[in-house]
Amino acid sequence: MKTILFFFALVVLGLGTAVAQEIPCNDVAQLTAKLKAIRDTDQNSRQALIQQMKIPDPVKMRQLSQQMLASDKANQAFVGSLLDKCGWPQGLASLENNTLFLVIDHADTAFMSRYFPLLQQQADKGVVQKSDLATLQDRMLMRKGLKQLYGTQTFKNAQTQVMTVWPVEDATHLTERRQAMGLLPMDTYIQLVKNTYHNEVTWDQTLTVAEAQKAMWKQ
Repeated sequence: MKTILFFFALVVLGLGTAVAQEIPCNDVAQLTAKLKAIRDTDQNSRQALIQQMKIPDPVKMRQLSQQMLASDKANQAFVGSLLDKCGWPQGLASLENNTLFLVIDHADTAFMSRYFPLLQQQADKGVVQKSDLATLQDRMLMRKGLKQLYGTQTFKNAQTQVMTVWPVEDATHLTERRQAMGLLPMDTYIQLVKNTYHNEVTWDQTLTVAEAQKAMWKQ
């Protein structure tokens, strides 16, 4: 199964790059259609995983995760090629601009770091939401083993299976920072995560990064 999915990923990666090169940078209609398809695959694969969480099945979860990874790689190939060729496309609607963010946000750290400055420019211009920028910045910080700034990232405790907020820098002023980036209040956000993932969510403001990293792995 892994071999088949890996081959599939290689095929769609190649196709995604070719399509990005064929669509003119100013062809908003074609770009909109392509990004709509990308958004559908991105969101559908994640929704399937979330639904599967209601019925614990490690084999099925692994299959869905592998399928999601393959589609993510294809999406990243297209978006990376597009941004390298055109910069951030002009004239897109807010949904398509958000789709570009989603693809970057669901990539590996190297891909995120490559396109973070471009996303930051677009957030400064009001093309993408500041909340998207905050989310990506937090995810990059978490992956680097640092405290997040805006409280957007959670992880699952490997022992308790409870979702936990990743440690936050200067939690005392978190409310102000979240407001500045257009993010929901922390208690509202935590409830949203609970409802979305059908899981309990805790926030221990004394939790250190070292403790969080240890909690992520089974002992």
